Amino acid sequence: MTTYILDTETTGLVEPHMTEAAYSIVDISDGNIIVLQEPRAKRFNPLKEISLGSMAISHICDEDVADEPPHTDFRLPSSVEYLIGHNIVFDMAVLKNAGVTHSPNLICTNAMANYLLPTLESHKLVSLLYHFHRDIARAQARDAHAAIADIYFTELVLGSLIDLANSQGHEISDVESLYEFSEMARIPTHLSFGKHKGEAIADLATSSEGAGYLKWLLKQDSVDPYLAQACQQALESV
Repeated sequence: MTTYILDTETTGLVEPHMTEAAYSIVDISDGNIIVLQEPRAKRFNPLKEISLGSMAISHICDEDVADEPPHTDFRLPSSVEYLIGHNIVFDMAVLKNAGVTHSPNLICTNAMANYLLPTLESHKLVSLLYHFHRDIARAQARDAHAAIADIYFTELVLGSLIDLANSQGHEISDVESLYEFSEMARIPTHLSFGKHKGEAIADLATSSEGAGYLKWLLKQDSVDPYLAQACQQALESV
């Protein structure tokens, strides 16, 4: 059983193709992260134009990856059972677009942060780094959105989230229990966007205006299935 912390840089949000991939190999023992292999990174030719927005984030331009191997050369070993990342569902979609057919269990630090810190102003990776590790963030966050730096930042944030979860009575001791917690955390308790950002979904369901908003969300084609589950459960419990 192998566990990767993984991050990708891409061409954009629409049908994203990989321009860079980075990963480290880790294990979790007694709630602590053990790094078995330090982060490694490799760039790829995405075989499509990189959006200006992505260039502004990753600082990877078309000419930087023109001579790199195609993104479809990326290989995810079948031994990888768990993938950890910040909004790892997006990264998994990037891998699928590169032709990866293997489907590991996904552990999302973004979902964990939203569950454990629902009223925090921002749950972006660097925001969490400033929240938990301000000195490191001040010194190194300028490297954010370089894939290999984001692996290191994810390791730090993940360790802090595990500590926080365990301090709140959860029991995360190994990768399996971390995955179980991440799956639970993917069903949100609070909204993370919109006019009701930071408000408890269960509380919204008790008012006519809030319930109407939740019903409106459920009608949106793009609604996250985990959010839809939370909204439906809250409305049914009233």
